[in-house]
Amino acid sequence: MPRSRRLLGALALASLLPAAAGAAAPLSPAAARLQAYLRLDTTNPPGNEGIAAAWLARELAGAGIAVERYVSGAGRVNLVARLRANSTPTGGAIALLHHMDVVPAGEGWSVAPFGGEVRDGMLWGRGALDCKSLGIAHLEAMLALARSDLPRHRDLLLVAVADEEAGGGEGTAALWERHPGLFADVALLLNEGGANKAVLGRHLLWGIEVAQKRPLWLEVSAKGRPGHAAGIQLGSAVHQLVAGLARLVERPPVWKIDPAARAYLAAIGRLDPNLGRLEADLDEVIAPDGPRRAIPPGLPSLFLDSLQVTVLAAGEEINSIPAEARARIDIRLLPSTDTDAYLAGVREALGKEIETRVLLAAPPSEPTPASGPLWERLVAALADEAPVIPIFLAGITDSRYFRERGVAAYGFSPFWVEAEPMRGVHGPDERIPLDAFDRGVERMRRVVESLLATP
Repeated sequence: MPRSRRLLGALALASLLPAAAGAAAPLSPAAARLQAYLRLDTTNPPGNEGIAAAWLARELAGAGIAVERYVSGAGRVNLVARLRANSTPTGGAIALLHHMDVVPAGEGWSVAPFGGEVRDGMLWGRGALDCKSLGIAHLEAMLALARSDLPRHRDLLLVAVADEEAGGGEGTAALWERHPGLFADVALLLNEGGANKAVLGRHLLWGIEVAQKRPLWLEVSAKGRPGHAAGIQLGSAVHQLVAGLARLVERPPVWKIDPAARAYLAAIGRLDPNLGRLEADLDEVIAPDGPRRAIPPGLPSLFLDSLQVTVLAAGEEINSIPAEARARIDIRLLPSTDTDAYLAGVREALGKEIETRVLLAAPPSEPTPASGPLWERLVAALADEAPVIPIFLAGITDSRYFRERGVAAYGFSPFWVEAEPMRGVHGPDERIPLDAFDRGVERMRRVVESLLATP
């Protein structure tokens, strides 16, 4: 056989063989950026968001986008970039917000939490879902628009904040308090908080967050006489605290129907007959002492003010009675709950010997309406893939700082991620499928282009 034919035959055979073991397709430019972002350890505390802000600033400056960094009173760094309209302005700015900090990695990882490893078609690392992937989707949308000749009839802001995981005091709250003019012209904020549903590769719905619970974070403490543990001190600081916490967590929960929960069930009930029937009978099903029939998992948090003791601190030696014992309590209030009344009930249950200090609270705010031209554009950009519904979030995000000031805010995730990877949020082995990420980046670009287009 002639040498040329042997060579062609070998090449043809090679094209049919699988890739060599361990070989991986190159990452998209967006995924490579996410990998670099995940390798920046911004664990809060202490946050160290300055390294992330510096990295983002370099990426943006390379496209000629103006960037400003703002330092909080505690030295935490926030970043705001603005891409100006290049055509006749027709409305206020669109802001894209994500947080640069992440929760501690914790135990149980099968990969290095800040290694940005690619495995099984996924990109692994703390922040892969919450929420550095969203930040890169925002970044890619801004970079694409900066390179494009498409008309932009609104300014576009990219806002990367510190401290969200600890309540946002050194991040979004600090920006509003110290630099409120940054957001004076913002017509709409897109932030984390969206909850999409996908099952077995089928896209069921887009959940756009329009309302959420409110935080009430407390630190409670008790004091007592220190001494040797061989002594009898039934009223020690630890015993006082444990007894007070026991009374608190044993209080029977009070169920109630918040308008935000009713609106959510009315919206999703159009897609889910079971939830539709629940919404129709809601006043008969939900009673103050609990549901009159079984309701789906996940729904109880929409009818209850939740309370969770998350931190306990006292002595360090088993044979020493400490002088003080402390606990931290994460409370999430329904939008209609009276904060002062709820706090009074907490103090009564704990007892007068327990001191209570509020670490974080939020005033009531109106939900963002699921209506109007910008909502319609968002729906139009997504509805070809799945129905869009407004949702009520049992968690909290920085969107509340905008809603408190009358600025419309939507929680929107452009990614379809099924249940198994989602378990990594605030847990070990956080990861995002690369195909879902790349499609989400492109989807975010289309959404932002639509929001900036002329009416």
